[in-house]
Parts: sequence; C-alpha cells; structure tokens
Amino acid sequence: MAIKITQFPKFKFSKPTIILGLPGTGLVGSIAASYLVDSLGLEFCGYITSPDFAPLASIHDFKPYPPARMHYSKKYNLLVILSEMSIPIASSQDLSDQVYSYAKSLGAEHIISLGGISLKEKPSTLYVISSRSEIAQEFLKNKAFNPIKEGATTGVSGLLLTQGVIDNYPVTLILAESSEDYLDPGAASLVLVELSKYLKIPVDTQKLDKEAKDVAKQMREAVIKSKLPYKRSKELGSMYG
Repeated sequence: MAIKITQFPKFKFSKPTIILGLPGTGLVGSIAASYLVDSLGLEFCGYITSPDFAPLASIHDFKPYPPARMHYSKKYNLLVILSEMSIPIASSQDLSDQVYSYAKSLGAEHIISLGGISLKEKPSTLYVISSRSEIAQEFLKNKAFNPIKEGATTGVSGLLLTQGVIDNYPVTLILAESSEDYLDPGAASLVLVELSKYLKIPVDTQKLDKEAKDVAKQMREAVIKSKLPYKRSKELGSMYG
C-alpha cells in the first residue's frame, strides 16, 4: 500500500469523531477543516504520506506542515484529517481504505466528510447524505439541510460512504452548494455553522464570513473589469487592475 498514516506516539484516541476535509468543489472541505483546526486550536498529531503525493509543504503561522495531516482536540474528542493538496485519482481507493481502517482501529464513532457540490441550485444550500438513515434523519431535523435523492458522489468521500453502507458504519457527507470556479469560504462557513450545532462545539466563523465578502467583492470587480474597454480599465487605476 502506497499510502501511510502516521500518528505521533504521544497521542491516544478513544472513539473520536473524525472530520475529513479534502480539496474539491470550491475547496470547501479543505477550507472548513483548516479553519476548524485554527478556531479550536487543535494539535498537530500525525500525517499522511504517499510516493504519489505532490512534493510540497504547507506553511502556517511560520511553521511548515505536511499538506496531508491530522489534528486533534482532546477536549472535544475530535480528530480532523485534512489535505491542502489535490489527491491523485489513482490514490483515492488507497486513501479511502487507509482512512476507513484507521477510523475503525480507533473505534471512531462517526466519520463526517465536508465538501462542496455544484448542483446549480440556489446559493447557501446544504445537503446531507449518510450511510445510516437514522443519522441522515437527525441532520434533516435541522431545516438548513436538504436530502440528496439522486446523483453521485466521487473520490475518497464517495468511497468511504459506500464502504459505510456495506458495513453499516457511520459515514456522513455534508455538502454545500458552491462555486466550481473559485474558492468559496462562504460555503465553508455555512458548513461549519451547522456542523458546530450538530457536534455542539463553538466555532466562530466571522473571519470566514469576511473572506467570503472579500471574494464576492473581487468577483464583482472582475465582472466590471471584463465589461470595460481595455484602455479605459487601465486608466481607472488599481481598484480595477
């Protein structure tokens, strides 16, 4: 197996809830998981490696980290597995198998995968699907969530969901309607607001909400610029250039 999950020896987990955030539509999963780590002050507790992964390091607050890694909160018994790089399609099955086996070895109570989806419906829409119907129904009591009747979900999250169905193991996907063309912190914020209610954990999304407004402003400016003659747009100065 090419993929290896390494947990630092000093950390001991007992039946944690696992949050999975991988790159995808709008980078919603990666943004939400990374923000959750920062917001709750989770500890760096392990990493994931593969010869097929991109050769890079992520840098946060002056510190280098593996781009695929794990963070833990003892207070909330929450284990976040995230990646800030795209997972090669050829590695999806292996990563899914490794995460699933690792979760079961810890006696994890629930795997919750966060992500974006583009169904071309109204903005600020959340969807949920779970390997266990009773978990899906619990989420759907919150009117912010919508069920997915037909469709497909791909990649690591889709594989985990399928395996959860086969084994009757709790795997749930929370997906926010998101842009396919640019990162979407607003969708990530929406996911975290409702996730925090479900898990009963405090997550302040003000910074994400501000970033969402900044992205929206940049997109508006880009649209305005695209409608201006080239010479005129250069004359307008830095706001449009």
